[in-house]
Amino acid sequence: MRLTDEVLTAADNCTAEMMGQTLMLASAGRYGLMPSQVPFQLSMNIVGGEIEITFITLLAITRAGEVIDLELDNDKIGTLNNKLRLPSNEEELFLTINCEPGKWTETDNGYLQPHYSFALITPQAALSDHAIPISHLVNNNGWQEDTTRFLPPCLYVSASPRLEEVRAQLVDVLKNIHEKTKAQENSPVKTAISIYWPIVLETLIQVNATKDTLTPSTLLACIQKVVGIFALACELDEVLNLEDAPVFFNFSEVGYNFQTAYLRLKQGVGMCRAINEKIDKFSLLAPAPKQPTPPPPPQPEQRRNWLGKQI
Repeated sequence: MRLTDEVLTAADNCTAEMMGQTLMLASAGRYGLMPSQVPFQLSMNIVGGEIEITFITLLAITRAGEVIDLELDNDKIGTLNNKLRLPSNEEELFLTINCEPGKWTETDNGYLQPHYSFALITPQAALSDHAIPISHLVNNNGWQEDTTRFLPPCLYVSASPRLEEVRAQLVDVLKNIHEKTKAQENSPVKTAISIYWPIVLETLIQVNATKDTLTPSTLLACIQKVVGIFALACELDEVLNLEDAPVFFNFSEVGYNFQTAYLRLKQGVGMCRAINEKIDKFSLLAPAPKQPTPPPPPQPEQRRNWLGKQI
């Protein structure tokens, strides 16, 4: 059989499909940035209603199991459609990098790599199984990149230094809550302490011991557990009354979404800090210490009547 271009391309497609199915099983359908020695970086210019991507380093996996491995500077990124027009009638958009199955691009050294392309989608649009969202753009009297509320989805917390920072912040605040809760074990709010203290210690152990395999969704679940059970413990206590309990319960019921995950994680750490401050007030609920009861004054000894014969 002659090795024609069609045969070689078919072999490449078959190999890529087998690898993709294996990665889909290994990642359990999750997608996003993978841990890498070179962290994710993205640079762009937004001028005159047009976005131009000038630099990208990315190691990620799509929901379909494709690996996107890119490290392109301004000289090489021109091989992709790195210039996109920004519509004026939208308030926010997501920039995605797409892997087009079955298409290959020849590299400078003669090898083939999967064909990638950039695209813009609205928050309401369904994300393709072959795409990774890498940036959030907002139109606030002009388009700009939102770097404070959005982070690309990640397979693990260790895939992003920004997620690692959130995890470290959570560990610090949980340690403080653990120590303060321990100091309140004999306070009048013993019911709340007995419910909440084991949960804090369990969560602290989990986020420490699973550092390398912790996923963003699991990290959010840990924070939601700490927040929600605090409100529950206050609800069941005979003394406490948490005025903003609905806020805590509502946060614990929020589902995981790549569009808001990073913002939710930061909000959750902020709520854990608020819990840390509320526990400081537990000691104010303690009743005033009882003054020792003075011993009764000594009673005068009663004189005994003379039982003898008076003379």
